[in-house]
Amino acid sequence: MWCSRLLASVLVLCVAKVAEADLLSRALAAADDQSGGASPTPDLTQWAGEARPTTLPDLLQVMVKNAPALATARLDVAIAEARIEETWARSDWFLKIVGTGSRAPGQIAGGTTTAFDGAIDVTHVFPTGGTLDLHVDSAYSKSVDTYMNLLDGTTFSDTASVAFTQPLLKGAGKQLFDAKENQARLARDAAVLARRLAAIQTVQAAISAYWDLVLAERQVAITQGSLDLAKERLRVTQIGADGGKIPRSEIPAVQQIIATREEDVLNGELGVLDRSIALRRVVGMQIGAGELGLRVATDMDTKESNVDLGKLVERAYGASPELAQLAKQDASATIDIEVTENGLLPQLDAALSLGAVGTSDSFAPAWKNLAKLDSYSIEGSLTFSRGLSQHDIKGRLKEQHATKTKLTVTAFDLRAQIAQAMSQAVAQLELARRRVQLSQRAIDLANENIKIETDRFNLGKATNFDVLNRLEELRQAELRKAQAMIDWHKSEAVVEALTGDILPDYGVTLE
Repeated sequence: MWCSRLLASVLVLCVAKVAEADLLSRALAAADDQSGGASPTPDLTQWAGEARPTTLPDLLQVMVKNAPALATARLDVAIAEARIEETWARSDWFLKIVGTGSRAPGQIAGGTTTAFDGAIDVTHVFPTGGTLDLHVDSAYSKSVDTYMNLLDGTTFSDTASVAFTQPLLKGAGKQLFDAKENQARLARDAAVLARRLAAIQTVQAAISAYWDLVLAERQVAITQGSLDLAKERLRVTQIGADGGKIPRSEIPAVQQIIATREEDVLNGELGVLDRSIALRRVVGMQIGAGELGLRVATDMDTKESNVDLGKLVERAYGASPELAQLAKQDASATIDIEVTENGLLPQLDAALSLGAVGTSDSFAPAWKNLAKLDSYSIEGSLTFSRGLSQHDIKGRLKEQHATKTKLTVTAFDLRAQIAQAMSQAVAQLELARRRVQLSQRAIDLANENIKIETDRFNLGKATNFDVLNRLEELRQAELRKAQAMIDWHKSEAVVEALTGDILPDYGVTLE
């Protein structure tokens, strides 16, 4: 009985050894493929095209020319300037010419009256609100009496007059006369500020997208470096296994990490491509077949900087296009209130008219009589009118006061937002700088631990799994350092955007 059990145990052990040998042989074959003749990971350039080398200044110059946000902002400024010109119509001289003609039956049956009248008016509005009207009129009338010939006759009548009407209360004054142009200029100034804001935001977005691409490239480089170390580890392990110094069971662990890293590299390359496309979109570059990838190279190192939060916040207040826009809107709201308050005044208009008339039975004598001023007139008037309730004006005035108060509340909240954003950016700068230092310390310690773990492996006191864990710790530390450096640069861009230094610092000018 015990003999049969012993025989069964031996058979099971043999089967297990055969299975283990088969597993090792498959692993070694896979290792040979990876280290020798296996084809590399498919390259994305097969369909995305070669990555185009570029720099941040070049990208920003492209952005200034092509970014839709900046093009739209430029058009908004042009529209605002056109609206200023529209207001100049108030100072124009207006010419009006009217000609009329008629033919009608006369007062007696069979008679007819034919009349022609031509009038020219030239009007102009002065900054005081007064209106000047120069009027010339020439009339011709001919009557024919076919019954008794008693009413036959021809008459020429010419008139020239000058009339001036001046509002004394409502509608009077240069401030009211220039109100629309002043508001149009404030709107133009706000459009210029909006263009500056768009430029700052677009440049900041481009810089952020640029650093995202730098980070993606750095992550691929770090992972590729980790993959190279793993492949070197596999080569050393295979040599040791061939010499009988290292168990061949140490090989699969390295192969597994190599497969994982190759997948990480492939995903990283896809991330680089994705970041390249995003950067192209931000700066307005072409996106299409063969025009996808970008390649950038830059110094990621951070620098020491002494920051004074209080001074930075005050600078941000002074440089903020949003606060400046609100100030322009507040000034425009003030004009609205002044115009509306003027509407509460009663209408009191003074008018003066000087005129002369010349008549004759022929054309030329009529004008001569007009020039002699034999018949002239002087008229003056004073007109008063006023709405009794004026609910529409009073309601509009309340609305405008509320709108102006709302702008004040908005400005207060915006200042708080700017202070918050600056505080967070400065905190991120300091935190990122410390993270870089800590990550570098972790990298140094990881390198020491790799050496220690490798020595322990060579002495048979550790496995490849332990060494690979140390390699992964090094990769993670390098990734954390890269992320911290990118966060520092992004936070620096936020500070520069808030203080308005981002445009001159990067050489961006607005035409």
